[in-house]
Amino acid sequence: MDLRNESNHVFNIKLAKIIGLYQMLDPGTVKCRGRNIYHIVTSCALLYMCLISMILILSILYYWNVNIPISMDYFWKVVTSFYIIYKTWIIIHYSDDVWNCLSITRYDFTTLSNRSRHILDRWRERLAWLTTIYAIMYITSVVSYMIFTLAFSEGTTPVKNPDGSIGYYRQNAINLYLIVSDETYNAHYYVFYFIETLVVAIVVLYFLIFDILLVTLCFGICCQMEIVCSAFESVGHNSLCDQHSTITDYTDENIKIPTNEHDIIYEELKTIIRDHQAVMEIYEDFLTLFRRVMLWHIFVSSLLVIAFWFTAIMSFSNDERFKTSEVIVKRIICSIIPAMSFQIFMLCYLFGNVHNQKDSVIFALYSSNWTEMDMKCKKLILLTMKLNNANQKKLKFTRTKIVNLEMFFKTMGNCYTVISVLVNNI
Repeated sequence: MDLRNESNHVFNIKLAKIIGLYQMLDPGTVKCRGRNIYHIVTSCALLYMCLISMILILSILYYWNVNIPISMDYFWKVVTSFYIIYKTWIIIHYSDDVWNCLSITRYDFTTLSNRSRHILDRWRERLAWLTTIYAIMYITSVVSYMIFTLAFSEGTTPVKNPDGSIGYYRQNAINLYLIVSDETYNAHYYVFYFIETLVVAIVVLYFLIFDILLVTLCFGICCQMEIVCSAFESVGHNSLCDQHSTITDYTDENIKIPTNEHDIIYEELKTIIRDHQAVMEIYEDFLTLFRRVMLWHIFVSSLLVIAFWFTAIMSFSNDERFKTSEVIVKRIICSIIPAMSFQIFMLCYLFGNVHNQKDSVIFALYSSNWTEMDMKCKKLILLTMKLNNANQKKLKFTRTKIVNLEMFFKTMGNCYTVISVLVNNI
């Protein structure tokens, strides 16, 4: 894929280069011993995250019976770390396939780009705006988190140990309390601050990389689908005086098509269908690459939202197992739960848009001037409709539960129901 002309892609290439996404996927990136240098650096960062995650797992087991909120906080961090490791591994392991999928962002991906450049420009502007907002939001969040951690570092959190003793630890980015005693941890606070903030920065960076890639592919597919639909809708409503003339619009939708134009329209239909098949091929590859990780994300995040709401509510009860500092409870309610809910919402929103664009092809075909075409063109349109109806590949949990905004609202409703049941029965 030639990305030298950045303005001819529905892709924020400048931002992708800044965060390293472009270099991770580009086959022409500098290599060391046959390996992409960015893959090597990323692998080292992921190994570092694995090491910290192992410490957090031990901390979960250590504090589970005496301090459930802290254990839940560690559990969320472990799940997030392993999840970002899994997502980044997909990008690295299938980098060639992902690079091929990104070809759908090219302006000339279909033969219809000249007549639909305004659609491409509109989607490119939308993508540039959204990905820039994403980057600002992620960077602002991590910088603010680091600053606030330092600002409130003098405050201590009482942590109950299994032997009944209580340690008073200073607040930090991840709070790796298990490694050393509270005296040692507080005395070398800035060493632990560097270790922990480095993990936070890595997690945020690779979350941003994956999200920018996901948004780009979804927008690229939606854009090309809209172009195909626009082309199908115009078939038969435009007069083609000859194969080299420009298309002239007629105001009368019921205009009769001269016989000598039926063959031209038939060839135009075949061209649009070939473009549609090319878009659908990328769409299917995209689902194959990302289906499993997206479904797991929605499922695990929904469970964590339930667990965190339950933990936050129970922290106000008299149960000693749920007693913890106000800082941890505020972090759960004000940052962790909203962040997870936003992730679920964006996934459902993006894939809902992709599914809607895919399904709109049928209406676009029906909107063409098929009633005035000859039988050969009508049969081709009918066959295209049948093929599109037969292709029901979508991101879904079951045959009927499709990932879209409706699923998001149902998921949030189910979370509320489960939380209510748990609180009322404990």
